[in-house]
Amino acid sequence: MMRRARMWSYLAWQSRDFVVERGAPLLIVATLMTFPIIMTLRDLGDAASPMQAAISARYGIVQLFAEFSLICVLIGINGVVSSDRVKGYYRFLFAKPVSIPRYYAQAYVVNGVGLVFTALAVLGAIYALGYPVFPARVLLMVVLVYLSLGGLGFFYSTLARFDWVLMGATWGLAQVLRAVYPAHESRAGRVLDVILPPFHQLREVAVQLARGEPAESRTLVWLLAWGISGLVLGLLILRRRPLAT
Repeated sequence: MMRRARMWSYLAWQSRDFVVERGAPLLIVATLMTFPIIMTLRDLGDAASPMQAAISARYGIVQLFAEFSLICVLIGINGVVSSDRVKGYYRFLFAKPVSIPRYYAQAYVVNGVGLVFTALAVLGAIYALGYPVFPARVLLMVVLVYLSLGGLGFFYSTLARFDWVLMGATWGLAQVLRAVYPAHESRAGRVLDVILPPFHQLREVAVQLARGEPAESRTLVWLLAWGISGLVLGLLILRRRPLAT
C-alpha cells in the first residue's frame, strides 16, 4: 500500500517533467506546422460553400495530423528512460524503494496522455483561429502512433542513449529491405513482410481511423503488437538490468 501511494506521488513530477522537457519542443513544432493551415483555413469561408469548406478543413487537418502525430510521438518518447540514466537522475529517483518498471510504465502513460492533450490543444487552436470544425477522431492517430512506434522507442530507450537514432534506423532498414525484397516476388520477401514492422503502413491506417473508415485489421493488430511487445520487453529489461550499466 505504501509503495502504491509512493508511486502515485511521482505522478505530479512526471507530469511536470513532460511539460518542462517536452513542452517547448512540442509548442515549437505545433506552431510551425499549424500556423500555415490556420491561415489557409481562415480564407475557406469566403472561397467555398459551408459544406465544401468543412470537408476541405477536415481533409487538411487529417493530413496535418498524419505528419504531426509522428513528430510529436518522437518528441514524447525520446529519452523516456535513457535520459535519467545518462544524467544520473536515477540515483535520486530511486533512492527510496520504488519499482523501476512501474515508475517508467507510469512515465510512458503520462507522456502518452500528455501528447493526446497536446493534440487536443492543437485542434482547439485550429477551431478557434482557423475554421470551426473539430474532427476529434484525429486523436486516434496520435494514440495509434504512440502505441505502435512509442512502444519501440521505449524499448530502445532502456538499451541505449540515442534511442531516436535506433528508431530511425529500424524504420529505414525495414523500408530498404521491403524495397530490395518485395513480398510478391520472392519467398524471402514474404518472410520479411511478416517479421518486419509494418511502419510503412502506419500513416495509411492512421488516416483511415481519422476518417472513420474501416482500417485493415491485420495491419492494425500487427502495428499494435509491435508497440506493446516493445513496451513489455523494455519493462522486462528494467526489471533485470541495473540502470547504472
